[in-house]
Amino acid sequence: MSDFSLFLKKYKWQSFWIIISSVLINILALSTALYVIQVFNRFLTYKLDSTLIVLTIGVLLAFFMEFLLRILRGLLVNKVTMIGIREYSSEKIKKLLSFKLGQNNVKISDANILRSLNPNLNLQYLNSADKLVAFIDIFFSLLFIVVISLLSLKLGLISMIMAGTLILFTKLKYSIYNIYSKKRILFINQTNDIINDIQNLAITIRYFNASKILEEKFKLQHARQRIYEKKYKDTINIFNTFSIMFPIMGTILIIFFGAKEVSENLITIGALIGINVLNSRIYSPIFRLGDGNKTSQTSNEKYLKNLETIENENIKGLSPKIMKGNIMIRNLSIGFNNSKDTLFQRFNCNIPSGSLVVINGYNSSGKTSLCQALMGIIKPTRGNIMFDNIDLEKINISWLRSQICYLPQDIELFNLTLKENILINNSYKKDKSNFREENREGLLSKIILMVGLNDYINNLKSGIDEKIKNNGKHLPVGIKKRIGLARALVNSGQVVIFDEPTESLDKQGITKLFSILNDFRKLRKTIIIASHDQNIIKSAGIIIDLSIKPIPRIGVRKKTNK
Repeated sequence: MSDFSLFLKKYKWQSFWIIISSVLINILALSTALYVIQVFNRFLTYKLDSTLIVLTIGVLLAFFMEFLLRILRGLLVNKVTMIGIREYSSEKIKKLLSFKLGQNNVKISDANILRSLNPNLNLQYLNSADKLVAFIDIFFSLLFIVVISLLSLKLGLISMIMAGTLILFTKLKYSIYNIYSKKRILFINQTNDIINDIQNLAITIRYFNASKILEEKFKLQHARQRIYEKKYKDTINIFNTFSIMFPIMGTILIIFFGAKEVSENLITIGALIGINVLNSRIYSPIFRLGDGNKTSQTSNEKYLKNLETIENENIKGLSPKIMKGNIMIRNLSIGFNNSKDTLFQRFNCNIPSGSLVVINGYNSSGKTSLCQALMGIIKPTRGNIMFDNIDLEKINISWLRSQICYLPQDIELFNLTLKENILINNSYKKDKSNFREENREGLLSKIILMVGLNDYINNLKSGIDEKIKNNGKHLPVGIKKRIGLARALVNSGQVVIFDEPTESLDKQGITKLFSILNDFRKLRKTIIIASHDQNIIKSAGIIIDLSIKPIPRIGVRKKTNK
């Protein structure tokens, strides 16, 4: 069943009154034409003041009635539309709330929920009331053409040709609009993907200094959208100009041919003016019917502010030439959000350059929080973190993160290509020695091979340029972990921070991970790993046990010569 049929069935009573009011409006519209004819044919011939007064009072009453009916019809249409929006949204909410817990195949993002509740996506249904009005008015437009033909066959034929031309024009306009609209929606969706990434992946953006890349991506996409919007608006402006000029052209043709018929006494002057009034009523319904399916435009200007907000933390601070990798933690306390309770407190630890440190402890003991504190993501309740004897508070956070090879516990992906997701870290652009443009592809291939992503990429239709959709929620966790690891390895910093790196990795992935860690140790990098893995714990020189409260316990293994 079509949307229009569904509308008529669902809103019988409202549809009935919309039809009645529309019929009465169009019948009353005839009164203006009849008034003109009678004034010119009777008053000008017989010069009876009483006749003019009666006719004028009658047409004013008709005009007032038409005015009230148009208000009533408008209120009915708006009411039905609002009811439709409310019921449609209510149905969607019920559907969303009815999903069974544990349905692994059901993935709902905030953006999808908002889109599903957006009435603009259901305009075909919600515009049915407007369409009903337009169809009735068009029926009477045909009736007006018949009336004109009874007064003058030639002028009736002209009205019919003009109406037919307008219908073809409106159809062409709508076809062109559809072509532009589909492309426009595609641009908007692509831009919204970036916007959703900015809104939903703020922490990941900070992890990897990705705001610049996303900002450039956003501005480029937005610029493309704006250019296309301009082309669309220019095209629509041409059609709108034609829409304004068309009724004027119709009036001119009616007067031109009608004047000849008046001169030949085939019709009266009153009949000519009355025909012109009726002819002007024909065009409006056709225009309305063609404009019934427009979607609302989305402006994305405000989201540039979101990018600026992300950049605010990276503006000031020291940027030393090199990072040696010495870390000192002094009297560190980290608490829960908006709580006086602490995960741990008065924590002190010296981590010399080239150390392998394991952060151990039960779930929610603060392992991830400590990693995030070292990254400058969360601010400790008290205490200090020093990198090479420089307080973290005084360091440019953007520079600091460019010096850290970081793998978070939960890998979040952007709605970009796989390649762009791996190279999302802005730091590679700054590292001229390790990531020059000429050897970029070679290094990228090496990293992909190191993490074991080559087989997966080879099976993709577009390879490494495959677009990741829905933030990679459909991807296996193991693959996401490998992507995250590849992303981390792009950064050739002196400090390595991995949060539960073996989680969700298969045996092959774990083997490759240990190989990578061994390479890091050979390069004397400072390695900090939050992990339960006993093999990693056994190889550690420093073990931070966060399960001991409130002050974590530190274990140091002495180096042995082999």
